[in-house]
Amino acid sequence: MQKAIITWIGMALTVMVWTACGGGNAPEMMTSTNGPDATLDSLNQAIKDEPDNYQHYIARSKYLSSKQRFADALRDLDRALGLDSTQAEIYVEKGELYWMQKDVKNAYIQYKKSVEKNNQYVPGLIKTASIEIVLNNYDQALKYLDDALKVEVTNPEVYYFKGRLFKTKGDTATAISSYQTAVELNPQFYDAYVELALLVAKQKNDLADEYYKTAIGVRPRSVEVWYNRAMFLQENGYRNSEYYPRALACYDTIVQIDKNFSAAYYNKGFIYCTYLNENTKAIEQFTKAIAVFPSYFQAYYSRGVCYEKMNNKKLALADYEQALKIKPDYDAAALGKGRILGN
Repeated sequence: MQKAIITWIGMALTVMVWTACGGGNAPEMMTSTNGPDATLDSLNQAIKDEPDNYQHYIARSKYLSSKQRFADALRDLDRALGLDSTQAEIYVEKGELYWMQKDVKNAYIQYKKSVEKNNQYVPGLIKTASIEIVLNNYDQALKYLDDALKVEVTNPEVYYFKGRLFKTKGDTATAISSYQTAVELNPQFYDAYVELALLVAKQKNDLADEYYKTAIGVRPRSVEVWYNRAMFLQENGYRNSEYYPRALACYDTIVQIDKNFSAAYYNKGFIYCTYLNENTKAIEQFTKAIAVFPSYFQAYYSRGVCYEKMNNKKLALADYEQALKIKPDYDAAALGKGRILGN
């Protein structure tokens, strides 16, 4: 009898220890949906080894979300909250997960919860401020950002979002100053360089080109920044004729990165036709744009303009008519057709 009691006590203690360690709710191991996955296996093992460590669930959630497995990622974050609901980091990660799915409302809710849990957690303050800016709640956004700076005075992301805030409010000078501080603190801050370039480009300030070039140095294969730089050069060529060949070179780089980027061909054609009066080269570029995007009615029209300038009325008329076939209410093409038929 005594032996039976001792055995029962031993079994009870074992159950108690297992439950205390999370054994009563064994962690779920995620399986790969696309063949062997060493990264997922490693994350599973970390959870198996330390089932009460919420950080492992955050890490696996991030990986799962990168694979578009949002439901599984969300379950992992809920498991992390089950282990420690006081951690602001978990709420920010939930907010990021909703943001990735374009669920702004729930993202905002989670970001705000992170601040409620820890009003000194900088990522939570920044993320919440970013939504407040979108909602035009500028005073609240500025408060969150200022609170973040009290914790991390040299955080470049805070200054970046201050730039966004002041840009949205129309305070260009303060926005520029904030973005400049962001890149001083982080010389690799691509988005801040792009924002700086866009703002000074509106002022027709040649410093825009320098900011674009710096951004290109950070991300050499970014079509976005190559295109923005090309457009700045193209639009300001009237001030400096050297800008036109630089713009053409930018468009050349774009099609090396993405040969199907039809706007690069079109803009090259536009420069040749409108500014350089090289109609043959322009026609070649418009034709390339049409080959990539057969419904590019602007390219048909612009090619027609070149043919008209070369006095090739037959081909000009054909292009104007094709542009109108694609877009019947295209006034410019209708006028072009009228000029040809009226002559």
